[in-house]
Amino acid sequence: MADSAQTKFLPGTEANKGGFPENFVNKIFLDVEPQLDDAGDVDLNNVTNGKWAWVASGINNQTPSANETSTNDAYYDGGGFTETEVTGKQVQIAVSGNRKVGDPAQDYVENLFFKFGTAVKTRVIWIKNNTPIISACTISNIVPTGGQSNQKQTFSFNIDFNGRPKIFNGQLTLTATSTKKVYSATVDTSTQLKEDGKLVDAKIIEEVPAAGAGQGE
Repeated sequence: MADSAQTKFLPGTEANKGGFPENFVNKIFLDVEPQLDDAGDVDLNNVTNGKWAWVASGINNQTPSANETSTNDAYYDGGGFTETEVTGKQVQIAVSGNRKVGDPAQDYVENLFFKFGTAVKTRVIWIKNNTPIISACTISNIVPTGGQSNQKQTFSFNIDFNGRPKIFNGQLTLTATSTKKVYSATVDTSTQLKEDGKLVDAKIIEEVPAAGAGQGE
């Protein structure tokens, strides 16, 4: 017997993709079972082997920053004024909220609290206003718990991008698995950049597909 869901999301409750989108349309997925090579590096060219946990439950704030490196130089033709040149960046996303035990993304990060080196390295997919990128990253500044005795426990950490991020060679699809808040990933390379140069929007399937779906239908 096919295992099919008995409910689905109410039509009309989809996120607003234009105008003034709310912050919850931005999504972060961490590979909670990263595979590192002998040099301690992750593979950004194959996303299908990842176990992608959605960083969402208990999280109420995600703040990206560029952390720019710049030089300030005054030249003889500048009339005494200084020019600024941005020479580098390290993208970082600060994540915070309340500890939720049992959430795959939070449990993964909490388990890194006493670890360092390659043990805190993984991959991140960041979908910003429907546009996805992927990067190697380091999980840092973990605060696994804390706060007043009669309040929810606090929880926070940083996602530090390592090196140049990449875009997807086609349309990224993240599909919910039988494990809540964990997704599988595929890339359809037949769907390419739009004519105006805009990246292909990511597709997120939030309901677990019924067993046998797409077979003989």
